[in-house]
Order: sequence, then structure tokens, then C-alpha cells
Amino acid sequence: MLANAVVLVGFAVIPFIPFIILSNSTFFPFIVGKNFAFRIVVEVMFSAWLVLAILDPAYRPKKSHLLATLAVFIGIITLAAIFGENPTKSFWSNFERMEGVVTYFHLAAYFLVASTVLTVRGLWRPYLNLHLVAGAIMAGYGVLQWAGMVEIVQDGNRVNGTLGNAAYLGSYALFNIFLAAFLMVRESFTTTGERVRVAMYGLLVALQIFVLYHTATRGAILGFLAGAGLATLLIAIFERERTLLRRGAIGILVALTLFVGGFMAVRDATFVRESPVLNRFASISLDEQTTKSRFMIWGMAIEGFKEHPVLGWGMENFNYVFNEYYNPRMYSQEQWFDRAHNVFFDWLIAGGLPALLAYLGLFGFALYAIWRRNKTLSVVEKSVLTGLLGGYFFQNLFVFDNITSLMVFFAILAYIESLSHEGVVSAKHASRMQESLSEFAPFILGGAVVLAVVLVYGVNYKGIAQNTTLLNAMSNQTSNGGLPHNIALFKEAIAYNSYGTSETREQLAQISINGLDRSKAITKDQEDFLRLATQEIVAQAKLLPNDARYQVFAGSFLSRVGAIDDALPYLKKAVELSPKKQTILFELANAQYVKKDFAEAEKVFRTAYELEPLYVDAKKFYIQILVEMKKYDEIERVFKEDLARTPMNIDVRLNLASLYLNTGRRPQALAEIRKAIEIDPTFKEKGESFIRGIEAGKNL
Repeated sequence: MLANAVVLVGFAVIPFIPFIILSNSTFFPFIVGKNFAFRIVVEVMFSAWLVLAILDPAYRPKKSHLLATLAVFIGIITLAAIFGENPTKSFWSNFERMEGVVTYFHLAAYFLVASTVLTVRGLWRPYLNLHLVAGAIMAGYGVLQWAGMVEIVQDGNRVNGTLGNAAYLGSYALFNIFLAAFLMVRESFTTTGERVRVAMYGLLVALQIFVLYHTATRGAILGFLAGAGLATLLIAIFERERTLLRRGAIGILVALTLFVGGFMAVRDATFVRESPVLNRFASISLDEQTTKSRFMIWGMAIEGFKEHPVLGWGMENFNYVFNEYYNPRMYSQEQWFDRAHNVFFDWLIAGGLPALLAYLGLFGFALYAIWRRNKTLSVVEKSVLTGLLGGYFFQNLFVFDNITSLMVFFAILAYIESLSHEGVVSAKHASRMQESLSEFAPFILGGAVVLAVVLVYGVNYKGIAQNTTLLNAMSNQTSNGGLPHNIALFKEAIAYNSYGTSETREQLAQISINGLDRSKAITKDQEDFLRLATQEIVAQAKLLPNDARYQVFAGSFLSRVGAIDDALPYLKKAVELSPKKQTILFELANAQYVKKDFAEAEKVFRTAYELEPLYVDAKKFYIQILVEMKKYDEIERVFKEDLARTPMNIDVRLNLASLYLNTGRRPQALAEIRKAIEIDPTFKEKGESFIRGIEAGKNL
């Protein structure tokens, strides 16, 4: 039947979606192509599956705890999106992430189709092997990157395959390791063919571990170790029939423990420090900047959860939490985090406690299906499958998901769902289908075709068109008709009114500012560009009045084009929405300074400084305006506070000495320089030169 063929072709395509890169035709080429491909394939598959489900009961989903939990989960995040801060973004996300509720609709549809069709057709083993084939090709690409034969994009020396991010490849390799191990332990050594397959799966495990290591992704590698430890622990506890396997599991568990302990013992060794991968792990500590920033972000997430505990803020709205509860000590990190870098905190923010519990329920009922509902898997097979889930669960403590890992995760969930229904579906489904065909079958098939067209066009067309138009609009403005052509393309991209509109407006504003040459007169085309950019960035700020990002973007843009009075309300609104983010305070203070409102600028710079005195830029800006306003007593207070925090820092003492000289207090200046020489003997020659100059009446 045609519908069956369409679904099976879809299954043949999905494992290879991770290879899609549309670098010359899309904005965010490593993300957009994969996501649109997955959506379109699933939409077509789902439409065809409906025909099968209507005509043959065998293709209809069976009741289960896992399916019910997935339905509840989708329902919760949908409600959370509707009542969240930015429903449009919650449903559609943006080009950078392309997640949102719409993606989870597609993942749920994929789960339904896979858990029924592959079970009825008995194709789970070939399908999982097809995933391993795709994984092996990806691993091979990673090896070529490691060998320097293929360029590594975006991650320096960390291999990333065709995923554009080493963390994404690490997660993908993690799945492939356990999937290959699971299929390997399902084999026996009875025949030559089985022994060959065991060897091939073993080689795949080794290959994927090699690639995982060279992604240097700490979350995924720790997830692998945790999953392997969990699997071997379960085998050691529950395997009773095969003593050799049980002893082997105990041996592996001991080896893993010794490996981790041994690494901790030699973490300061030269060979560890000289290895880019090992050094990343050796640097893990509570004092490491990345670790500290993670704890700060998780703290913000907890505060955000307290504010909206029931339905959260809606998917893709973590930025609201990040801005409102921003920790000033994050000054050296990314200023616009849109993820908590912890999947569980992300769901707590996206859908509140109900969403997190439903997400955890997916793991819980998957384990229930493995250990309680299934009667055909051995203890070893159950343990390895549990290790897969455990490893993925553990790595999610440190990362966030992407479409590649989500596709594999939902395929695994669908496979686990099928394990609960083994033996329920009759092997004679094909003959039963023929018996169930009715005179309405052509109409049902026609309806499915219409549905597929509507879904593919309605869900994807505007997004694809806007994305490609935006990329063209950002092209060289001196060719293809010059600025008027680019202006027309930006207008066209915005007119699609899709989920890339905000990104389009941001790029428009940035390009219009970057293209200005202040030393030359502004041309009419540049005026048109600036006029359009002003109109659109203001429209974006008005559309999302509670998003600090767009308030500060509008204010910053207006300030840079000289419209200070227009800029100030947006900048003040941004500070109101994110009162502890120094970069926003800087923008407001700079605008006030340009307006010559020095008193207000000083107050704002002081606020930014006092939020985190260790922030060098905040102190520098505050000192600069204090110098201009000749507030030397306040400057002295700042320097002395700095000195109290770092009494052995001679630079601070020299700053204080310079202040004393400029205010006529030479004895105090000399005392600070002598103290600096006492602290740092290498400064003696230069310090004594300063002293001689001061005694001769010179300044520093």
C-alpha cells in the first residue's frame, strides 16, 4: 500500500537528517536545515500513518503508561506556552534553536508512527541498525576532522561532525555507544554470522568512544561513564544465571572506579595538562568559571520557578528569567543566556513543576516498560538499555537538547514502547488490512495527501522563505543593486511575519549601524536603511515590552543614531526589567552622559560598579566619570575598597599614588610606592625611579 511505502521511506531518511548542512542558503545552517527536514518528513509520515491507522487497527497506538505520560507532557507544555510570556516564541522558537512546542508535536507524532509501524512490520532491528550506520558515518567524519583532513567548524580542536557543535556530537555519540552495545549483547556466539555481528558492534562501540573523547564534551563523557557504571552495576546485582557475565560486570565496575580515581590522582600531571581533552576534565572544580556560572544560572532558574511554579514561563522563555534574576557576578559570561544548561531546570522554567514531573515520567515509565512489562529481554539487555537512559539523563544535568539527540531519544522511547506490546499484534496484519479496506479508502488516502500538503506548507513555508530571504538581505550591500536591494529584501523578510522576524530586525539594526562611516556624509540609501531599521527595532520593542533584550536593543540603536531622547525610555525600561545587568546600565549611563546629564550618569555607573566591584569595566567607567566630575574623595574610597580586597596588588597602590599626586598629597603617594616596592621586589628599580621623579616635583 502507498501509505506504508511513504512511512517506510520516511524511516529510511530520518537517521541521515543529522548530515544536512545548508551553509549557503540558510541562516544558522547547522540548525535550520536539520529541523525543517525532520518536520517535513514527519508531517508526511504522520499523514500516511493516519491512513494505516484508520484502515487497520493494528497500526493504532495501544494504551500504556509511557504513551499517556507523553500525552500529558505535550498537553502541559502547550498550556504553558499559551499562558507564557511569549506564546509565539514558545510555540515556534527561533532560527538559532528551532525547538519550541511545535518541535515536540513532531517528536510525539514520530513516536506514534515509530512505535506502531515498526512494531507491526517487525522492523525495529533494521531501523536501529540504520541509525548505527548513520552514526558510523558521522563518527568517520569526526575521525577525519581529528586527523586534520576535514575542517572543524566552530569548536576549535573539538570534533563536531556535521552538527556544528561538539556538545551535540558528544550527545549523539553517547546514544550510538549504548545502542551498539545493546544490539551486541542481543547476539550470541552460536554461528559465524552472529560472531561477526558481535565484532562489528564492538568496533562501533570503540569508534564512537573515540569520537566522544575527542569532542571533549564533559557532560556527555561523564554521562557515558555514569551510564556504563549503571549498566554494569545492574548486571552485577541482577544477573544470576551467567556467572561469567556477572563477574565480568563486577570487573568492569571496578575498572571504571579505578580509572576515575586514578585520573583524579594524576590530574595535575604534565601529560594531563598538555592534553586539550584531559585538561578540560582536570580543570573541573567548584572554583572553575564555567562551574560557577552554571551554579549561578541554576540559582536564577530556581528563583524563576518560585515566581511561576505551576506552568512556568513557557518554552523558549528562559531569557525572561535570566534577565529578571541576573546575577551580577556573571559579568564575564554570555549576556543573553536562553538556556539553563540543565535540561531539568529548563523544563522547570518552561512548564513549571508539572512539566518537569511529566518529563521525568518519560524516563520512569520507560524503565517500568523495560523491567516490568517486557518478558523477552535478558538482564544484560535490560541493563544496557537502562544504562543508555541513565547516561542520557546524567548528561542532561549539564547540557541542553538539540534536534539530533531528540530524534534518537524519541526513537528509543518508541522502541521501548514497542517492547511492552510484543506478541500483541498479529503477524497477519497484511491480510487483515486487505479485509479492512473499504470503498472509502481512496477518499481517506486523498485526505491524507491534502493534510500532508497543508502541514508541510503551513508549518514550514513562511519560516523557510523568511530564513533564506534574511540571508540574502545580509549579503554584500555593494553588489546586486546595492543598498536599495538589501532594503527591499529586509522588508520582504519582515513581511513574512514568521518566527524569524525578531532576528531579522536585529540583523537589520546591526547592519545599518555597522555600515555607517561617521567621517562621511550619510547617503540617501543609508538614510532609508536607518529609517527602516529604526521603525522595525522600535516595533519589536513595542511588540515585546517585557523583554529586556529588545528594550535595550532599541535604546542602544536610537542612542547610536543620535536620538538620545527617544532612546532613554527604552533603556530605562530595560533597566527596570533587568536591574542587575551591568551591560544594560552601561548603555543607559552612556546615553545620559551624551545628553550631558552627568549627575544621572554618575548614579547609574555607581550602581553598576557596586553590583560587583570586581568587574573591571564597571570600575573603570565609574572612575572615568568621577574624574570628569572631580569627585576625588569618591575615587579615593573606590581605590581603598579595592586595596582592602587585594592588598598585595601593586597596580591598585599605584592608582592610589597617582590620585594622591594629582590632589597634592605627595607624602601619601610616596608611601604607597614604597609599599609597592616592599610587596614586589621586582618593582624596585621602576618604583625608585618614580620616587626620584616625585621628589623632583614630577607626577607619575
